Amino acid sequence: MIEPTPVTVFLVDDEPEVAAALVWLLDSVKITSRALPSGAALLQMLSTLNGPACAVLDLRMPEMSGLELLQRMHELGYRIPVLFLSAHGDVPAAVNAMQLGAIDFLQKPFNSQAFLNSVNRAVRLAREAWEQRSLAIDTRSRLARLSEREKDVLRALLDSRTSKEIAKALGISPKTVDVHRANVMRKFEASTYRDLLNKVRGDQISEPSRPKE
Repeated sequence: MIEPTPVTVFLVDDEPEVAAALVWLLDSVKITSRALPSGAALLQMLSTLNGPACAVLDLRMPEMSGLELLQRMHELGYRIPVLFLSAHGDVPAAVNAMQLGAIDFLQKPFNSQAFLNSVNRAVRLAREAWEQRSLAIDTRSRLARLSEREKDVLRALLDSRTSKEIAKALGISPKTVDVHRANVMRKFEASTYRDLLNKVRGDQISEPSRPKE
């Protein structure tokens, strides 16, 4: 059985005792977390991050508020699931957080189960986003290994065209199409047409090359 990709939960709170309590709670249900004292510390971690992550942000912190931090994350392209946990929550703050993409806004003192439910949702979203990103990177890498003619054939295959139809459209023989098809399947490590479809999307392929012999 394949183990799920581990996700790190960053807990950004300037109160050490609060952060320690959250770390303990998440550790009790085997969720990996790391306490950080400020928004700047989170931005530094995200700049070198190499794995899925999500974050729990305090709303009011010195130097950079939670909302300012989330806005800065967006500006820098750090798109990870975020939820807010604050003793100073109000309707405008909650609305602003949701408009910036936060998945939840909880107030202190919080219900432990409600908090864990929100964190589990953030973890699931983080893992799914990371796996999709990894798949896209792998697909782009495999596409880069295809010749222009192989890309033409792949594009046609994704349009459900037969070898004869592809051959006519590209001005080559059906036998040559079959050779290119076999190369595409091999480079994508796909055993069936459905397997190939699962590994590549048509919008990931560059524009078709001009017909050539």
